[in-house]
Amino acid sequence: MAGSPRSRPASATSRRLGIAALVVALAAPATARASRRPTTAELAEEGLDDPRRRQLPRRHRFRLAFLTDYVRATRACNADATRCTRFHYAPFLLDFAYQLQFLRYAMLRPSLGIGGNLGNTRNAQPMAIQPGLHAGYQGAFIGVAFGYSYLLPFPNNVNATNNRGGLGQPVLWNNHIVAGEVSVTTKIDRGALNFGLRVGGMKTHLMHFEIDRVRWFPVLTITAGWFFGPRKRKSQGLPAARQSP
Repeated sequence: MAGSPRSRPASATSRRLGIAALVVALAAPATARASRRPTTAELAEEGLDDPRRRQLPRRHRFRLAFLTDYVRATRACNADATRCTRFHYAPFLLDFAYQLQFLRYAMLRPSLGIGGNLGNTRNAQPMAIQPGLHAGYQGAFIGVAFGYSYLLPFPNNVNATNNRGGLGQPVLWNNHIVAGEVSVTTKIDRGALNFGLRVGGMKTHLMHFEIDRVRWFPVLTITAGWFFGPRKRKSQGLPAARQSP
């Protein structure tokens, strides 16, 4: 019967289930909007950068880096060939560079490095200066470039020793380096960490005992540095509640 007591509880239960389903359906869009990630445009309206999106490099950037070249130089032995030494040239430089970004992905980077020699040829050529110029592709993360640098050791003391019974050390003079470079740049806050690897050749005037000639050496260069970014200007359109007192 339609008005029987048994049908009344079933009708009330159905109404409660219907109301609950309606509440869930109405709350779902609001929950989805609250849980989704904000878009880049929404973050920009708040004056924030989207950390999920890599930005292209700024047009003008300055870099301070540590740079080391490595060259496996000549080998020398004493008079009776009972003791021999392989010499290595490894200048460790503080490198100052300016990088210009143009045509979206193209870059040009002049640089100047100065420092000392960490190899076992440091008595013959203790200091070095290295101007250079590199150009190539620079994206948001990977960079590929080709360049030239001039490595000038000073002062030069051919066949100098370490004053502890060591053999005479070579001098690599008038060095011209051509090399290809691969680098990665990772943004951190307002600057960027940069790591690079160069492989190339170095044309040098080698002077060591009876050797006095021009020849080529393979050269490996490693760089690690920091790109400085300009400070962000304060937004002029911030709401009063968000402005600093």
